[in-house]
Amino acid sequence: MEKLHGKSLDRKKLLADPILVAAIIGIFVSLLLFILYPLAILLADSVVVEGERGAQAASSIGLGNFIRIFKMATFRHAIRNTLWLGVISGIGATAIGFLFAYVDSYVDTGSKIVRGLFNVVSILPVVSPPFVLSLSAILLFGRTGIITRNLFNLNSTQLYGWRGIALVQILTFFPVCYMMLKGLLKNIDPSLEEAARNMGASRFGVFKTVTFPLLLPGLGNAFLVSFIESVADFANPMIIGGNYDTLATSIYLQLTGAYDKSGATAMAVVLLTISMGLFIFEKYYLERKSVATLTGKASRARSLITDSSVRYPLVTICTLITVFVLIMYILVPFGSLFRIWGKDY
Repeated sequence: MEKLHGKSLDRKKLLADPILVAAIIGIFVSLLLFILYPLAILLADSVVVEGERGAQAASSIGLGNFIRIFKMATFRHAIRNTLWLGVISGIGATAIGFLFAYVDSYVDTGSKIVRGLFNVVSILPVVSPPFVLSLSAILLFGRTGIITRNLFNLNSTQLYGWRGIALVQILTFFPVCYMMLKGLLKNIDPSLEEAARNMGASRFGVFKTVTFPLLLPGLGNAFLVSFIESVADFANPMIIGGNYDTLATSIYLQLTGAYDKSGATAMAVVLLTISMGLFIFEKYYLERKSVATLTGKASRARSLITDSSVRYPLVTICTLITVFVLIMYILVPFGSLFRIWGKDY
């Protein structure tokens, strides 16, 4: 009875606030119109098999579109390219994001300016358009790039293809991993690590037996998030991919180049299935394997590492990556000042 009475009171409180009710209704209507309805149309079109041109056969319902696209060598090749690119980008973004998070949480950088640059780099790729770094990479390493043409006088480049896409995606997605892992590292109680140090463990031994096991579920989540972002990315492969086809670009070309709407929708469903499958795996499997400590949140501030053998190499690597990313963003407005890039500097 008490539970029923409590639910009745909550319902009355909700209905008594018309603004909240209107906001909830607006959210549900927006989800229905802009997410569920387009997905329903996509799924419906993917199973509608059209009759052959010139034939009298009407459209039918079935898996013929999926069978047809999987017989295409280009589509199978695009799936392999997409998964390979997702693995490379996921590993690279997670590794660099973890390095930045570790330096930010454990190492004394010696300067607030350096730490501020880390924060700037963690925000820029999130708020900027996804293809900005692709344009910057072309300005730097393209056939008329500053580095390839002006510094080394190269007539060819290896930028266009999976290498260029991986470079751009890693630089685009690692700030997300950085912010995810930074919060996890700051919540680790330093007393656990100091207890291991007092028992004779080396700094690497503490990292291997205490820090890394507590961070392992977070590393898995960061990898899968960057993997999903890489799989679903369209702008970067389209701009810098060259002849390297991915699922996203194959869907676009199948629709605009081959005028195959049913095949494009079937490809889109395959891409959606891969992305949703990875999301469900991350949400309901990896999150169950989370690790918790009995002490809860950090009880006090951590003593930052001041050892020169650890501090200087890590801070130098992160600073170089930060400067490189900032240069790539500066090149975009700088490149707009010239009529022909690579010729009229």
